[in-house]
Amino acid sequence: MLSIFDFTSYREYLQLWIEAQGDRAYGLKGKIAEHVGISSSLISQILKGVKTLTPDQTSDLVDYIGLTEIEADYFYLLLELDRAGNHRYQEKLKRKITMAQQQSKKIGKRVPRNVELTNEQKAIYYSSWLFTGIRNMTAVPEFANVDSLARRLNVDVTIINRVMRFLLENGLCDEADGRLSYGPASIHVDKESPFVNKHHQNWRFQAIQRMENKSTEDIFFTSPMSLSKEAVEEVRKLLPTVIQNVMKIVGPSPSETTACLNIDWFEY
Repeated sequence: MLSIFDFTSYREYLQLWIEAQGDRAYGLKGKIAEHVGISSSLISQILKGVKTLTPDQTSDLVDYIGLTEIEADYFYLLLELDRAGNHRYQEKLKRKITMAQQQSKKIGKRVPRNVELTNEQKAIYYSSWLFTGIRNMTAVPEFANVDSLARRLNVDVTIINRVMRFLLENGLCDEADGRLSYGPASIHVDKESPFVNKHHQNWRFQAIQRMENKSTEDIFFTSPMSLSKEAVEEVRKLLPTVIQNVMKIVGPSPSETTACLNIDWFEY
């Protein structure tokens, strides 16, 4: 994955970012132009150095790419350097750019693969169902790019890009030749974790939304009941076995689609 901090020209970064999208790169300049509110020809002129971006256009652009706040600030520095006409001011900006590059290395923007996420990273990951949902979808070859994910989920591409950058930076997804795939980093939320309730709520909410437009293949089961204490215990013991059997089936199967299993069982 390209790092904005490896560049001192926003044009070079933008050009290589477009090329790195693989099959998605075709027609991408037009999509960027539409999102930013300019013509495709102006995007070409900007990449060639004939024209430059305005700050307002840059704000829309960094959102489309999905840059983090720190990365966006760095992009603005590159833009300011490009627009600066005074030599002394240019030198001042270059020093700021060098400092930002050094700082990015100190805070470890590239997280090693095969590591457990920190609590801070988990707080982001479990803030929305999109993080787990999109990650699982990238295991399906059909959803190997941002556009296909956005179409399937009916979510704006800028949001998909923002989520994808987090997944890529933390090893939860991989990218090669413009194609996304499921990454090697591990993540687990323990039943005592402060994030476990949020994780459950994210997917329960998705189930509730799905009920409004359910298909004949969907199953939703709700059955409040009265029963013996002995029966309660029998059911409680049965459900973990059911889950284990499901996982034995899911584990070795090829990734062809995505689904979610919610099971609720409690006394009230």
